[in-house]
Amino acid sequence: MNSNTRTAAIWLTGSCTIQILGYLIALPGHVGDPTWSWHAQFHLVLGDFWLAGLDILIIILAWGPLQKLERWSFWAALVGFMFAQLGHFASVLLVFDGRPPETWYHFALGLNVLIGLVGLYMFWGAISAKRSKHEKD
Repeated sequence: MNSNTRTAAIWLTGSCTIQILGYLIALPGHVGDPTWSWHAQFHLVLGDFWLAGLDILIIILAWGPLQKLERWSFWAALVGFMFAQLGHFASVLLVFDGRPPETWYHFALGLNVLIGLVGLYMFWGAISAKRSKHEKD
């Protein structure tokens, strides 16, 4: 484990952790909301479990195979990150009237995406440098 991959993992872990905690904090405000059917609340809780699981898998990749600069793990983390982090923005486009009304919320989630992308960019740089080194050898 070198300092570049450790730093990249910290950025990516931070983004995933912020997302898990953010949704966990928002969950009680929606569960029990009388305007939501019980079935909708079930899907909300189920979705939060799925999202937390995906974020945990990304964190495991960041501290495991990505530390060894395994390319497959970068692509797996990138795809997982895109689904986890960009799901909110896709939902806003698909269910526009159901989006959170607070504008700051969208900006906060966008900032969190950028935090994770910094980590992914750093991992890609380390993987590319390793690949270039092996091509020279």
